Amino acid sequence: MENSNNRPTFSIKELIICSALIVCGCIVFGFMPDEMGILGWVLFAIGTFLNIVGIFRLAAMVPGIENEEVKKIISITVLIAAVFIQFFGLRYLYYSRGTGKAIAITTLTLCTSLGLILYLIDFDDEKMKKKIVIACRIITVFLVAIAIFLNVRDNFARVTIYVGTILLIEAVVTGKIGFARKK
Repeated sequence: MENSNNRPTFSIKELIICSALIVCGCIVFGFMPDEMGILGWVLFAIGTFLNIVGIFRLAAMVPGIENEEVKKIISITVLIAAVFIQFFGLRYLYYSRGTGKAIAITTLTLCTSLGLILYLIDFDDEKMKKKIVIACRIITVFLVAIAIFLNVRDNFARVTIYVGTILLIEAVVTGKIGFARKK
C-alpha cells in the first residue's frame, strides 16, 4: 500500500516484501565470482538493485508511522542495522583478503549504511542536529583511528589498505557533517 506521497505505509505484507527483496539480493551476491568479470558485475547490479529497493522502501515506511514511540524504535533499529551492515561489509572485505567481489560488496555496504543513516535523520530538528554533530565527530575520529591501527598493525598489507580506504571515505562523510563550519 502507498499513501498520497507515494511512500509505502507500514504493514506486515510490505515488511515481508522488503525483507524478501533484501534476502534475494544477498543470495545473488553469493553467486558472484571472487574475481569480477562481466558475470560478476551483472550479478552485482541485480543484487544491488534488489537490496536498494528493499532497504530504502523499508526505510521509507518509517516516516509514515504515526506513533512516535514505534517510529523511534524502528528508527533506532534501522540505524543499528546500518552500523552492522557496514561492519559486516568491512569484515567480509578483510577476511576475504580483498577480492574483487569483496570490494564491490563492501562499497555497496558503505553506500547503503550511509544512505540509511542520512535518510532517517531529521536534520531540521535542532535538538537532534546537536546530537548528530557530536556523534559524527566521535565516529569520524574512531574511523580514522581504526584505519590507522589496522594498517600499522598489518604493515600496510593490501587488504588493510582497502579496508582503511573505505573507513577513510566514511570518515570524510561523517566529518563533513560533524566538523562543518557554522554559517
